[in-house]
Amino acid sequence: MPKRTPPRFAKKVEVYSAAFRIALAHIPSDQKRARPDIPLRIHASIRRQLKAGAADAHTIAFAALKDILVPDSVAE
Repeated sequence: MPKRTPPRFAKKVEVYSAAFRIALAHIPSDQKRARPDIPLRIHASIRRQLKAGAADAHTIAFAALKDILVPDSVAE
């Protein structure tokens, strides 16, 4: 008999999947082609947020977009 996944794990998978789709849908195709590392950076940002306890897919997705698309401040 296969093991059952715990409900918390299944919920995190659903939130991760939804957040990834939302974030990727908001990135223009030309930026995806110009920066092929974008999906990996979205993945890393979403995982960080899930580990920190975030639970809303939209909030996670837009925070991931902010992490990726807003340039860091340049040190002077």
